[in-house]
Amino acid sequence: MDDYLGLSRRDVGAGLATAGSAYVAAALLALFDLLSNSGSRGNPVATVGIIVMPILALTVATVVWRVTMPDEPNPRYGAIAGAFSGGISVLIFTILIGITAVLTGAAISWIAVIVGFGLLYTLPFIVPIAATVGYGYELYLTSRQN
Repeated sequence: MDDYLGLSRRDVGAGLATAGSAYVAAALLALFDLLSNSGSRGNPVATVGIIVMPILALTVATVVWRVTMPDEPNPRYGAIAGAFSGGISVLIFTILIGITAVLTGAAISWIAVIVGFGLLYTLPFIVPIAATVGYGYELYLTSRQN
């Protein structure tokens, strides 16, 4: 089962590690949003992120590891691939939120605020976490080879 549908355990493992970190990050962002709204119900985008982001991160990281990573584990490349996976996942998520807003008839200015705020607010938070997870995952694989 090392090469099922063209995917290796390493690719899927990277996707699962990234999905786990995306879930933790989305939950922390939703909790922060909930606490900062002084008892209101919070932002539905943050709540949806808890469900959508891990699935999205799993898919993006698996593809990134499959396409870009060399055969030998390398923590430095893992950090770069992790940061790239995190950034692309956030970008796709904000685009999906923007498309949803358009379909529900929201004003273009509101959509720009959602997408802009989503990128500016979450990228500095998500990219270092994803880079750390990618580095740690590849470091773990390197230590298992020795």
